[in-house]
Amino acid sequence: MDKTLKIVLVEDEPISSLYLQNLISETGIKHEIVEEITSVAMAVSFFAKNPDFDLIFMDIHLGDGTCFDILDTAGIEKPIIFCTTFDTYAVQAFKYNSIDYILKPAKINDVENALKKYWSIKKSDEDDYLVRMDKMMDSFTPPRYKKRFLIRHENRLKPVLISNVSCFYSEEGNTYLVERSGHSHIVDFTLERLEELIDPNDFFRINRKMMINIDEIHSAEDYFNSRLKITLQTNQSELDLVVSRNRVRHFKNWLKGVS
Repeated sequence: MDKTLKIVLVEDEPISSLYLQNLISETGIKHEIVEEITSVAMAVSFFAKNPDFDLIFMDIHLGDGTCFDILDTAGIEKPIIFCTTFDTYAVQAFKYNSIDYILKPAKINDVENALKKYWSIKKSDEDDYLVRMDKMMDSFTPPRYKKRFLIRHENRLKPVLISNVSCFYSEEGNTYLVERSGHSHIVDFTLERLEELIDPNDFFRINRKMMINIDEIHSAEDYFNSRLKITLQTNQSELDLVVSRNRVRHFKNWLKGVS
């Protein structure tokens, strides 16, 4: 690898630290030991202020505590290779960002294999970086839903707030927006597309041909064939306000506010 691997050592025994550094050098990788840390207190202070490193080699037991005291405090996100005398902490170690767990005395093959794991993970991360970033941003960024529709009414363009929409329905290849006033207008969206554009907390597709506004629902009652019949706040009696049997359970959960 052309890039210099920046390594932090967390080890309180000078002989063990020197031995590990020699093993890393023997692997032939281009590297820099950016810090040698010998205590929990020193580690917490360092990691809080110095994010510019790639990898940590970390012992479990230090003079003033364990490495888990560091990890629970510092919130380290960089990969860690644990190098310790104790095999009893392996499960606990892998709850953190561990990529390998080496038992002392370490051997050159142990260090080489651990570094191979690091480069393998690094390469994989780089290959799908943009995909992962997109997914991460999607998880943190609330979806943006339509707040209004622009409809044509008597040769004029008229904005209709989503809160003033009673329902949407499809008929003979067209999709209609129905205002609470009862006026209907053709919109250039399919119901499938509307399901993506409108906040699902506000509208529910009760059957193949209709989506309704939760604020417009007055009541729902049992209907034949295990379906539900809906009554709206406004009079829309000409519409097919029946919840399909396969949507009844989801509809009830939606009314309760359960995802």
